[in-house]
Amino acid sequence: MNTAVQLRPIAAVDLPRCDLVHGAPRTIVAGDLGPIALFAPGQIVAYRLRSQRRTRLFVFRTLDADDRLAASVPGVRPRVRLLVALRTAGRVRLARGLFAYLTRTGWDPSALSDAFYLRVGVALAGRKAPGRILPSLLNRTEFAPLRALALGGAR
Repeated sequence: MNTAVQLRPIAAVDLPRCDLVHGAPRTIVAGDLGPIALFAPGQIVAYRLRSQRRTRLFVFRTLDADDRLAASVPGVRPRVRLLVALRTAGRVRLARGLFAYLTRTGWDPSALSDAFYLRVGVALAGRKAPGRILPSLLNRTEFAPLRALALGGAR
């Protein structure tokens, strides 16, 4: 089952702007309110909503089937597994930096576990410098096989 995400890069006065911070959609189709990105199951998506002076970022994993116990995210159908929800511009900026770092260093965000994103959410809510936290999260033993692949061999 595909997950549909509403995109509105330029919105009317009363509608929020919606865009992707991270995610590779399977396809993009036209919709009444703007383009709609369709994602395959199991993908990590970072979706940003901006209205007036408020910014929100949702990081979620798409599901195989609609689950009534899963989280409902505005502009996303069906429900998804919500991993991180940020409400401040500073934390959204840090999360954007996280996805830029993962892409730049060769990590596939969808290959990382849900527990990794839950720890990132806790780290972003704390007061420590994110530059020191992220490498320690990526060096955990559960990511050793991924780290070996990213570095070009076993270490």
